[in-house]
Amino acid sequence: MKCGFCHSPLTKEVSLSQLLRFSPVVFNEYCLSCSKELSRLNKEVFHCQYCQKELAVDSNICDDCHDWEKQLKTFSLKHDYLFSYNEKMKAYFQHYKFLGDIHLSRVFASDIQEGLRSYQQAGFIIVPIPLSKKKLRKRGFNQVERLLMSSDIPFTSMMSKKETLVSQSEKSKEERLASKQPFFISNKAKRKIKGQKILLIDDVYTTGRTILHAYDCLLPYKPKEIRSFSLSR
Repeated sequence: MKCGFCHSPLTKEVSLSQLLRFSPVVFNEYCLSCSKELSRLNKEVFHCQYCQKELAVDSNICDDCHDWEKQLKTFSLKHDYLFSYNEKMKAYFQHYKFLGDIHLSRVFASDIQEGLRSYQQAGFIIVPIPLSKKKLRKRGFNQVERLLMSSDIPFTSMMSKKETLVSQSEKSKEERLASKQPFFISNKAKRKIKGQKILLIDDVYTTGRTILHAYDCLLPYKPKEIRSFSLSR
């Protein structure tokens, strides 16, 4: 096993807590040196109450969520994530998503498994953000689903995405904010939502537009609760 960033050799060390879970053990695939370049979410600093973005001043809301509060009549968001989006994460997603190195889905396997454990124990249905059929054919895999599979996380694919001319990653902030609802739910899937706790999973949270579209797509079918989670923010 090698580090997904620098390719240095790694050794697998199973902790006692992992052994006592009696479930498949997954490992992170990054070395100690590269881990120092990652920026984990720090719960001890100021955060936005909605998206958990770290704030430099004593405040409880970030600029993006403040804009959503003003623009949306039914703004609802409870988001969580593992790593801040820095140059290390940017390089990771460049190779994983855009260059198609599917093996990099294993890099954060243990982190994701640990990050989602409390949601699973609380009975949340794990729902990955989908790709359009065209994007899926082009990329060859859904990067969010692969992250979950590599982390041994069961999930339910109950959402579909319409074809779009421009992907979210290619849009400006203003274009993201103005984008129309891209998601829809099949009649069969609609029956699985009422009274359920849903956890939406994405790879990167930027302005929140994608996640909020997904919230809006689910709300008419009366879930008990919706929350969201991403690898990076």
